[in-house]
Amino acid sequence: MDKNFKIYIAGHRGLVGSAIVEELQKQGYTNLIYKTHNELDLINQKAVNEFFEQEKPDYVFYSAAFVGGFIKQKKYPAEFLYNNITMQNNVIWAAANNGVKKLIYLASACVFPKDAPLPLEERYMLEGAFQPNNESYAIGKVAGIKLCEYLNLEKGMNFLCVAPTSIYGENDNFDIEDSHVQAGIFRKIYLAKMRNENNINALCKDLNLNQKEALEFCDKHGIFDNHIKMIGTGAAAREFANSRDLAGFCIYLAQNIDFKDLCEYDEKDNLISSFVNFTDGEPVSIKELSFLIAKLMDYKGELIFEKELSRDDGTLRKTMSRKKFNKLGYQNKISLEKGLQTMINSYSMGGVESKYLQLKFAFLYNIILKYNLLTLLLFYKTYKSLEGEK
Repeated sequence: MDKNFKIYIAGHRGLVGSAIVEELQKQGYTNLIYKTHNELDLINQKAVNEFFEQEKPDYVFYSAAFVGGFIKQKKYPAEFLYNNITMQNNVIWAAANNGVKKLIYLASACVFPKDAPLPLEERYMLEGAFQPNNESYAIGKVAGIKLCEYLNLEKGMNFLCVAPTSIYGENDNFDIEDSHVQAGIFRKIYLAKMRNENNINALCKDLNLNQKEALEFCDKHGIFDNHIKMIGTGAAAREFANSRDLAGFCIYLAQNIDFKDLCEYDEKDNLISSFVNFTDGEPVSIKELSFLIAKLMDYKGELIFEKELSRDDGTLRKTMSRKKFNKLGYQNKISLEKGLQTMINSYSMGGVESKYLQLKFAFLYNIILKYNLLTLLLFYKTYKSLEGEK
């Protein structure tokens, strides 16, 4: 992937997209394109087509999605299905019609059936029913994987798909009511630490509420002066990977891997999988994760888990196969403890807002750099013209 290639990152303000932008810049890529929702609505097919026809990106990283936690997915299944399928179809189809050399599509571990054997191998996709809690999101992600696969087979494209495990990082959504499990646990402990230390001003500032409202919010979510009521028993175990490791892997795929490298066939030469899992290490229980975050934050209160298993625990164990991943030659670099500490530090210093300001600064820097070069070129041409008139 040439350093001068034009690269479009869809979803650049999200957890993974922002990490991809940051890693690309770190590796010396400067010809980056990213648009906010107001600048480019991916639901609008006409606008997406015009964008691709005008910009003609060489590479695309698709990390955009209509996302949310368990509560939001349960409440708005139609919106999850429609928005995700429409956005990804518009981008993937436009990429295929405008000469994109390679596209990296971010799927999800939810594409696997709820009763699939562990560890989850790529070939298990579509071999059973999805988890009811996130069925609409899963259907959308499967559709994205299959559209890329069909375009590769039918039109000779080179669109690669990744199904990541639970991802965490500095630019996550930390809304307690609308976040993934690891981000929600961190935010509860963060708020509990402030309440435990009687730092009410910081608590109100973080929640953007007055004191009465902030304390009522904490009570509602089981955050008290000296303990937190956690949801579930904490027995469920998950694999967690850092967003910066996933960003590095996506760029590695764009630089080194082709569609054929991800294809798996059965004994009759039938294609049975065309994407790759992304995961890291052994599964960690929710209880272990919670105590690790509390330790890293020096939280002095108590974490109280439920004693009886319930629906709140979800699937008790979920692990993904690394067989195909291991063959590709990429190594993750960030341990869970190190990644969580970086996430905690980032949130404490401003988190999402500071990261977005960094992206805006980098974007402006690239514009300035580009136009400075154009100015120098114009000056040089003018100079040579004057020289010719002498």
